[in-house]
Amino acid sequence: MSFGAPDPESFTDVENAFAMVSPIAAVEIVLPAFTFGPSCTQIARLIYMNQCNPGSLMKVGAYWLQLAEKYIQAGDQLDEEVSAMDAESWEGEDCNAFVDQAGQVKTQLFAIAAFALQVGISLFTIAALLAVMVTAYAALATALMAMALVYWPLQAFPPTAAAAQAVRSAAMAVAATGLTVLKALDTALEALGNGLAAFIGSGMAVSWSVLATQGNAVNPLDLVGPTAYNMAHGFAQLGLRNLMAPSGGRHVAPGLKHLFMGGQGAYNAGLNANDISGNGVLDGEEDPRSEYGVDPGNLDFIPAMETPEWADDGSPDWGGSN
Repeated sequence: MSFGAPDPESFTDVENAFAMVSPIAAVEIVLPAFTFGPSCTQIARLIYMNQCNPGSLMKVGAYWLQLAEKYIQAGDQLDEEVSAMDAESWEGEDCNAFVDQAGQVKTQLFAIAAFALQVGISLFTIAALLAVMVTAYAALATALMAMALVYWPLQAFPPTAAAAQAVRSAAMAVAATGLTVLKALDTALEALGNGLAAFIGSGMAVSWSVLATQGNAVNPLDLVGPTAYNMAHGFAQLGLRNLMAPSGGRHVAPGLKHLFMGGQGAYNAGLNANDISGNGVLDGEEDPRSEYGVDPGNLDFIPAMETPEWADDGSPDWGGSN
């Protein structure tokens, strides 16, 4: 029983593409937000609140699926080894105890594999919808930016003022239609995200219960420290993101948050471009966190946690089974 997990590296090109597309959209929407009014300001807010890299989620999802595949293979191989034992050469209570223990280990391996599958599939599911969202808002931001660049020169001269108003009317119609689409996607993303979070949470509870019944109880106290740190980090950045989010109302005045959004987009586009030009992948080598542990440009003021000694490296050892 096995399946072919996708190669995480096969998503590198997708990851690199979205690393540029998403932040550039945040830059492009700034001028339309100041030019074309309410719909564009709301679009700008949605772009800021949905800055992400679906390619990275796909790559991480592939790693989880690969992990599930390894655990399934381990369970199958253990079962084969136990089944191949010669009953005539080993029998009795100790043999029966070993077979029972092997059965418990196999159950644990499959339980972990099932949870890894849940996480991997969930990440791919949300990544697919986010890819649609990012592609849609990037195309919309590019179109509105082009209209704004046409509008202002026409508006500057009286003979072409009428043409400028025609461009403005067209841009506002495009923005209104695009906003409706983005709002629908945003609502779908929120519902899907909540559903997948509950799905993963239930899977974790089931896997912990199975492990406990098979003699491998996990002590929740061992996870309190890392969990508390990650939650504090996540909620702190969520709060700062919401605080700095651009206005989604009728006006952009004073507009500083819209300018911050564009500046952050340019900052991230530059970081990602440098990272990709280095060795072709987004490995964080150009990320300030890799050197300083914090990244104020991304509202991250919490030092990065040291990698624990037990953490797997980039090339985990699967007992010689690759």
